[in-house]
Amino acid sequence: MGGDLAPHKSTPLAISAAIIALTQLAMLALAPALADEATAPPLPICLFVALAVLGGAAWFAALGPLERLPMRPLVLLGVFAFGLAIRLPWFTAPPVLDTDALRYLWDGALAAHGISPWAAPPAAGLPPELGAAGAALLDRLPFTELRSIYPATAQAAFLLAHWIMPWDVAGLRLVILGAELVTLPLMAAVLRQAGLPIMRVAIWWCCPLLPLVLTNAAHVDALLPPLLLGAVLLTLRGKGIAVGVLLGLAAGVKLWPVLLAPLFGRWLPRSAWLGALIAFGATTLLVLAPLLATIAAPDAGLNAYARFWSVNNAPMAWAEAILGEDSGAILRPLLGLTGAAIALAMAWRAPTDGGALLRGVLVIAAATFYLSPAQFPWYAVWFLPFAVVLGCRALLLPAVLLPLYYLFFAFTGPVLRPIFAQGIAAIHLAGVVMMLGQNLIRRRAKP
Repeated sequence: MGGDLAPHKSTPLAISAAIIALTQLAMLALAPALADEATAPPLPICLFVALAVLGGAAWFAALGPLERLPMRPLVLLGVFAFGLAIRLPWFTAPPVLDTDALRYLWDGALAAHGISPWAAPPAAGLPPELGAAGAALLDRLPFTELRSIYPATAQAAFLLAHWIMPWDVAGLRLVILGAELVTLPLMAAVLRQAGLPIMRVAIWWCCPLLPLVLTNAAHVDALLPPLLLGAVLLTLRGKGIAVGVLLGLAAGVKLWPVLLAPLFGRWLPRSAWLGALIAFGATTLLVLAPLLATIAAPDAGLNAYARFWSVNNAPMAWAEAILGEDSGAILRPLLGLTGAAIALAMAWRAPTDGGALLRGVLVIAAATFYLSPAQFPWYAVWFLPFAVVLGCRALLLPAVLLPLYYLFFAFTGPVLRPIFAQGIAAIHLAGVVMMLGQNLIRRRAKP
């Protein structure tokens, strides 16, 4: 898996850059009409999605040239400037077809006033400390009947954003941009350590999906790439305690990085195991304990997510259509066990080189995504950095196709919803399966 960028024919970079820039500008022009999920008209949604896919296709066509760019100061400056140019204009746009940032603002404000975001759902009432700004936000919050689903690392980011710019999504966007900027040197260091082309960093920085799901929507998943890349780098250097801390903090963003613990442990020298285990256990307990303490409550957000959330996962929709909606109660634990089995299988392999460790992380992260009943575009941030590092074209394709998710808001009602759930939602998975199949056939055909 991976390393299949260079042999493919490529579009000249100038053409790809122009298409990406123009599609981003057109999407920005449509953003105000798509700020409200409930009232967004179908036609602008479809146009927005078409533009996002077109920009993604232009980026995908430029993967090879981006990787082969020379490491000269002017080239690096140009790439960096382009990445900033496709991000910064989103700071002035409303979040498009996405309300998660509103909950981030709410949780950050609670933490800033010394109130636990897991103690009670917003529907329990407005804490007087939040005042008029809190009341205005409460009227716009989604899922007010549920307590916060976000662990402590994510909550720390929300708190920082509130300190920077209270009640303003721009504060969240600054925190997210900071995480993205930290990702760049860490990705370069991992590439250097693994002996891979360092200019693959340009593939990540120029990906047009990221301004949409990270800058515009300010999704906290942006914290995962620097934490996980840092953990990989330190694993390759045998730094057990630091690896344990970073992996624990990553689990405090989204829970799934705990699946990486056996893999990292396998790669660390035995002398580092005890320190890594203690650091991982202590950090994970610190960031997850407040959330897990309320998981049994009927209004716990994590409980509701684990039991009911299902979107953009066509195989899950097919199974529920055939077996009945109640089949999810059996399927979800099975999917979780499958993910755990894959993680253990990847950890079972004997350590070899840095590329093998990266492949293990990529397989576990991508499997977690594709086994998840909910497959939001921003969840691709779990595996995309490692697909970039390894040059895995098949697992970079989702960055092109995942914007089709936003058609969910155009295909409403009992007739159109199944078309999305069982048809359109299959496209991003089908693309990956087809490309992986082609790669397998091509490799078997080689003498």
